[in-house]
Amino acid sequence: MTVQHKAGVPDGAREANGWQPDECGLRQVGLACAVAAALSVPFFAVGAKVSRDAWWAIESVRLAKEHEARAWARVIEAPALAIVPVESAAHGRDVFLSACILCHGADGKGVQGLGRDLTQSPFVASKDDAGLFEFITVGRPDAKPVAMPARAGRTDLTDADLRDVVVFLRGLQDPRRMPELPAPIVRTPAPTEQDKEKALAAAGGDAELAGYIAHGTTIFNSTCIACHGAGGVGIAGNGKALKGNEFVQSLNDDGLLAFLKKGRDPSDPKNTTGVGMPPKGGNPALSDDDLLDVISYVRTLQEKKSASK
Repeated sequence: MTVQHKAGVPDGAREANGWQPDECGLRQVGLACAVAAALSVPFFAVGAKVSRDAWWAIESVRLAKEHEARAWARVIEAPALAIVPVESAAHGRDVFLSACILCHGADGKGVQGLGRDLTQSPFVASKDDAGLFEFITVGRPDAKPVAMPARAGRTDLTDADLRDVVVFLRGLQDPRRMPELPAPIVRTPAPTEQDKEKALAAAGGDAELAGYIAHGTTIFNSTCIACHGAGGVGIAGNGKALKGNEFVQSLNDDGLLAFLKKGRDPSDPKNTTGVGMPPKGGNPALSDDDLLDVISYVRTLQEKKSASK
């Protein structure tokens, strides 16, 4: 006996007669497919957008780096801009020689192990004047090979001084813009009244020694502070603390003078920081008397030994 379905058509008859789902069933299947497709479109669209956004984020960073890398080349390839003002460039150079020479050299081409070449720097070229001024005022604590302190570690420098440094850097980057400059003027800030008072106290009232200490303080604050920090407390990743320094205490004045004049190469086995110290702190204009005054100041940073009972 053949089993009948509710529709009244045997299974065999359905196959034999080429039975197909009725029109209503096809519509339902089609509608379900259409709904499923419609629901999936937003997911595919969102996924595509997320993928495109992720790709563009990576690509935009790459393009930005590529654009910056050619910033200095574009300066040289383009027609020269106007000659920079002589007075501003000369003052900026003098400030540069007193504050930036240690890490970047007198010619701005950098000092190995300390500061980068600024003359062909894409980073400098990519910044407008306002951006470069802001960068100098803020510094870069995480810079490699050594940190760049805010305002080159010189709190005495004014905004006008730093803006003139920017002008000088524009001339360094494009010599076509650099006018003939007058001879450099070595600028050492005068000791403040507070410096004089501290020096007199450290000298125990000896006015002559206090004069040496005060002068050494100003040189330290214009030449050594960028690496060794204000008051000789040191700067992490850069220069060692000179305050309470055993090496300083182990040498007499003649020994320290010889050391300052020679400096210490990064490859020196006794160099424990990997950061080089250039001769005379990178300022070749300093005389032996200047360096001895710096030594007089550094002596005041050492703990005084108590008198034996």
